[in-house]
Amino acid sequence: MHRNKHPRGTRNSRHEKKKYPFSKKIIFITTFTISFILICGGVYAIYAMQHTQKEISLPEDEEEQYEQKETSLLEKIRKKQHHEDFETTEQEKTEGNIQTLIYEPVAADSIPQLPAIKTELTTLIDIAQKNSSKKTETKLVGYVKREKINEQVFSYQPIVDTYTWDREKEDWSEKTEHGKNTAFVNQKTKQPLCLQDIFMSEANTLAIQQVVQQKLLSESPDGNAVIDGILNMPSISLDGTAFTYYSDKISLGLPENPTGKTEITLPYNEIAGYVNPEFIDADSIKDALPKPLESDKKYISLTFDDGPNPDTTPRLLDILKEKGVKATFFILGQNVVKHESLVKRVADEGHEVASHSYSHPQLTGIDAQTVKEEVQNTDKAIYHAIGKLPTDFRPPYGAVNKDVAAIIGKPIIQWSVDSQDWQSHNAQAIIKRIDETAYNDTIVLMHDIHPETVDAVSTVIDHLHAEGYEILPSKELLGKKAKPLHMYYGSNDERLVQ
Repeated sequence: MHRNKHPRGTRNSRHEKKKYPFSKKIIFITTFTISFILICGGVYAIYAMQHTQKEISLPEDEEEQYEQKETSLLEKIRKKQHHEDFETTEQEKTEGNIQTLIYEPVAADSIPQLPAIKTELTTLIDIAQKNSSKKTETKLVGYVKREKINEQVFSYQPIVDTYTWDREKEDWSEKTEHGKNTAFVNQKTKQPLCLQDIFMSEANTLAIQQVVQQKLLSESPDGNAVIDGILNMPSISLDGTAFTYYSDKISLGLPENPTGKTEITLPYNEIAGYVNPEFIDADSIKDALPKPLESDKKYISLTFDDGPNPDTTPRLLDILKEKGVKATFFILGQNVVKHESLVKRVADEGHEVASHSYSHPQLTGIDAQTVKEEVQNTDKAIYHAIGKLPTDFRPPYGAVNKDVAAIIGKPIIQWSVDSQDWQSHNAQAIIKRIDETAYNDTIVLMHDIHPETVDAVSTVIDHLHAEGYEILPSKELLGKKAKPLHMYYGSNDERLVQ
């Protein structure tokens, strides 16, 4: 009955015979794969070690050349530091292929900012180490560079020189990294250079404030939109204003203002009359100031108050143009807003436009806020008319004191010859008065709102020319360096406002 069926044992044996060869094949493939991987890995490891060795080690034929140039380089580095005009100490450290040499000044008391300089030097060294290849011979040299700006100012700056061995050229390549901060030291005081050294006085800082205001307005797309904020900016402070010193210019930090600028740079030739020449590069202000008036010549300035007046000022301008004379107009803000085109003509024809307050009050008899408004409202009116702020100021009735002068923030231009036209209203009396009282280097007071004054001007000019006078605007008579908090009666009569 079961004759045609295979016994169980015989069927199992046949399956085993089929299974065994398959297992042997798996073992063979596995063994072969592992062996192949090991062999390849070994070959790669040997190659990598050889390749790395080539990058780290110098070839034997290059070793001698390298050692000679290394010795020469180190001699050069140490010789350079030895010849610096101040003594240093050397600190040496070697890690792998990177050798670091740091030179620190010995006379630390001559550099009050040395701790900050050392901190930045350490940072520069750390960055240089991180950026240096560990596989290339490198020398890092950190030191403080000292430079003589002039007799009164020395600068100190952290420097890192990186020397890297170039195998192709078989020589050192050099790269220098300068610190971002430079310390300047006043050699007289051995203290950090400060604004007091450069600007010297509050009067000079007020003058520079005017330059800053005008510069911000000139660089603004719409000066009239920002003028209020600019005129009300806090003044430059000798001890509170951040600055960056250069030998030919200075950058001043700005308080918050509508232009959004946080810093402004002023070349010294733009503020030449208000900086201490001992602390700057003399070439930076060369020819920036006008030459002194010639001692063998006579000079006088004609000034006109209270205008402009559309009935009299145009005729006066015609006379001045005919005579080739430039004058100074101390104008009232309330008249400027009424006659802007006339003010523009005054400026366009080369005359000086200066401020005489807005409504002609006696400034010493009103409160500080009103004084400020009288000054600023006139500044704005004049700026709107001619695009420039007035830089000089004549107080109504000549009345001024120290507090008022500080609010005005401009040089106070008084007079030394009074035509008394406001009293006489007579052309011949005006001519006679000036003929009798004029003298060299003086400022003449007149008013362009009086017809009689305009009637007298042509003869006044002829008489002055006949006496040998050269007629100048008051700014030129004073050498373009009059200062706030000071008042001027002539080029040789300057007084501090008390």
